Amino acid sequence: MRHPGSLLGFVLILTLTACGSPDPAPDPAAPAASTTPTTSAPVFASPSPTGAATQETSNGCPANDVPVPTDADPVAIGDVDRDGRPDTAFYTEANGFYYGIRTGSGATILLDDDLAGPGKHNGWTSIREKATVTVLDDSRTASLHAFIDCAFVTTVDHNGEPYRFGLKGFSDYGTGVQCTDDNGGGLLYGVLAKRRNDGLYDITRTQILLEDSGRAARNGPTDVVAEGLTADDSQVALAMRSTCGEAPIVSTSGR
Repeated sequence: MRHPGSLLGFVLILTLTACGSPDPAPDPAAPAASTTPTTSAPVFASPSPTGAATQETSNGCPANDVPVPTDADPVAIGDVDRDGRPDTAFYTEANGFYYGIRTGSGATILLDDDLAGPGKHNGWTSIREKATVTVLDDSRTASLHAFIDCAFVTTVDHNGEPYRFGLKGFSDYGTGVQCTDDNGGGLLYGVLAKRRNDGLYDITRTQILLEDSGRAARNGPTDVVAEGLTADDSQVALAMRSTCGEAPIVSTSGR
């Protein structure tokens, strides 16, 4: 997430809550370092725009002719287009990395994964009342997106730059992404597991306020999760990953 130097991680509030930045850290919403590094037998020509259906209706996203790539392994994720039918998510490595959603109405919508990590890429989608959020990661950096009107939109910070999270200590603006159902709402956090001079870890998390249905995000308040944890503590391991409770994670092969 876009997090300042050695400060806290981020928290996304999928129900339009918020996130905050640490003391005296760089602007939490400042852009992260640059990380530049679909579904049947036929290979689609232009995956990014293809399948970006127009809008959600009571009948779900309009069906299109974009197939689910044969290398994909779809998993159920709930009802992203709110038509009462289950939808699925998948990752494909055909002609690049793409995260995709296939709706029960017959629409395949693709999200171009432009993260540059050489290993396995992962993605998950969390459906909430006021926002549907997707997070992709390459085990070093995570990118934030919203699913709006049957299309993916990349969430931006206050500078208009893609909102990013750091993972596993590969950046100075966070080590992980988590979300919870605190206070009856879906909160996504940017998390920071900070190693102290004595070798123990303190964990803080920062909420992120989603604006305009997830088209933009900014930092909200930060709180302390735990202090003085050993390196092998499960909370430290979790603070280094991108997860969202029970939301299923789909991945590339890592080859």
